[in-house]
Amino acid sequence: MNQLAGVFAANVTPFQPSSLAIDVPWMKRHLAYLRNHGCDGIVPLGTNGEGPSMSVDERKLVIDTAMEAADGLVVVPGTGCASLPDTAELTRHALQAGAASVLIVPPFFFKNVSSAGVLTYYRRLFDMALQPGQQALLYHFPRMSAVPITDDVVNGLAESHPGCVAGIKDSSGDLQSILHWTQIDPGLRIFAGSDTLATDAYEGGVAGTITAAGNVVPHLIQSVRQAVISGNDPTAPQANLNIVRGWLERSPSMHAATKFLLTLFADLPPTAVRPPLIGLDEAQRSVLAAAARPFLAAQD
Repeated sequence: MNQLAGVFAANVTPFQPSSLAIDVPWMKRHLAYLRNHGCDGIVPLGTNGEGPSMSVDERKLVIDTAMEAADGLVVVPGTGCASLPDTAELTRHALQAGAASVLIVPPFFFKNVSSAGVLTYYRRLFDMALQPGQQALLYHFPRMSAVPITDDVVNGLAESHPGCVAGIKDSSGDLQSILHWTQIDPGLRIFAGSDTLATDAYEGGVAGTITAAGNVVPHLIQSVRQAVISGNDPTAPQANLNIVRGWLERSPSMHAATKFLLTLFADLPPTAVRPPLIGLDEAQRSVLAAAARPFLAAQD
């Protein structure tokens, strides 16, 4: 699992504007852009990838496309569903296709469930889907899933399924939460899901980042990481990364804004989001373009 380190894009899924079908050629071009701009790996079908908006077969198509076009990128698909059988099917498919690991969000439809229930879910899932030597990342994003990963879940899995948890992606936006996991088990590979906390997270010893801005400016995140590793000052790339992240967070739709920015940064054609998400209107695109173009010119 030494592959599980570095800058990962929580990569978006492109949908054709007219049919909302997955745009496979667009996805391949995006992966080439990521590979050439500092990414170590990709995490398709997570929150930014609109995984829950797709059928199991569509998610398999995304996984297969990612594996085909990775060309050196480490692939860790998001396979978590509300349904245990669907999660098991996708997890088996991803690992059989050669994914380095999978990212599994807790079952997210039923709220206020107990840690015992979440632990049982993961134990059943690991029994159903993991072969010896295969591992999964747990996905802690309580603001979105409303079902947290707790210490009891992590410790319980360590007891019943030792070695099956590769690590945790923490998208809480709370640095103390991110670094807390390293105290539970120093062997866990922790990934921060926050662009603005990249410097602090890397300085705190995380294995990597899995973020939205990684779709657009992975080179800035890689510059932060390398500066921390080499003992240099990461202030400048972190400041520029914060600017891009700010555009995404101020947008009416982070997903749509990310896809629009890729038309500017990666010269990719327009692509859609799936309902219930909605795209940016002309005025919103104009505001984002006005902010991005001087930034792009300064980066050249």
